[in-house]
Amino acid sequence: MRFLIAALAATTAFATPALAQSGQQEQQRQQAMGQMGQMSPAARAAMQSGNQPDVLLDIPNLSIDELTVEVDSLEVDISLDARLANLLKLTAGANASVDKVKIGIKGVQAQATLIVRFDNVKEIIDRTLQTIDNNPEIVEGLFSTVDNTVGTVGNVANNAVSTVGNLTTTLLREGQLLNLANSGLSLVNETVNAAGNTVRQVRSSNGGLYEVVTDASNRILSSRQLSSR
Repeated sequence: MRFLIAALAATTAFATPALAQSGQQEQQRQQAMGQMGQMSPAARAAMQSGNQPDVLLDIPNLSIDELTVEVDSLEVDISLDARLANLLKLTAGANASVDKVKIGIKGVQAQATLIVRFDNVKEIIDRTLQTIDNNPEIVEGLFSTVDNTVGTVGNVANNAVSTVGNLTTTLLREGQLLNLANSGLSLVNETVNAAGNTVRQVRSSNGGLYEVVTDASNRILSSRQLSSR
C-alpha cells in the first residue's frame, strides 16, 4: 500500500510541470485571441492571412466628442528609399501639404487601418542580387565606370591647370577690370608709365609672372606673361 501511494505521488509530481506549461500556452493563446478580437476586420484579416504585413497600424475604435484643429501650414513627407550599390535604386513616397485649415468635430466614431507590404521591394532586391551572382561581369563593369570617372576628373584638372597657365586670355583679358583680390593674383611690383597708365607685375597661384597695364579706371589695356614660374 505504501509503495502504491509513493508511485502515485511520483506520477503526480512528474505530471504537474507539464500541466503548468500547457496552462501557460493556453493563457498566451487566449491573450492573442483577445488582441485579435480587438482589431478591426481589415487588420484581423491581414494578420490571419499567410502573407502578414510588414507594417500594421490599426485603430479599431476612435471616439471623439469634440476636436478643434487650426493649422496654417503643415508638410508631411513619407518615403521609402532602398538602394543596392549603384545598381538599384527604389524610391516611393507620399507628400502632403496643408495651408489654413480649421476643423471642428463633435461626437464621431471611426476606424483607421494602415497595411503596408514590401514584398515587391524584397523581390526586386533579391532578383538584383541573383542577377549579380549569375553575371559577375556586372561588378567588373562598375569598377570600369569608376576608372572612367577618375580619368574624367583627371582630364578636368589638367584643363583647369592649362587655363590657369594662360591668364592673358581669361582673368587678364583686355577690356576687363583688374581685381587682384577676387582673381587670386598677388602684386609683385607697380609703376606708372609715360602715358599715365599703371603697370603692374602680378604672380598667379601656380607661380606664373605677368605684366598688366591698366588705365585710370583700372581697366586692362594689355597683359603679357613674363615667366611661367
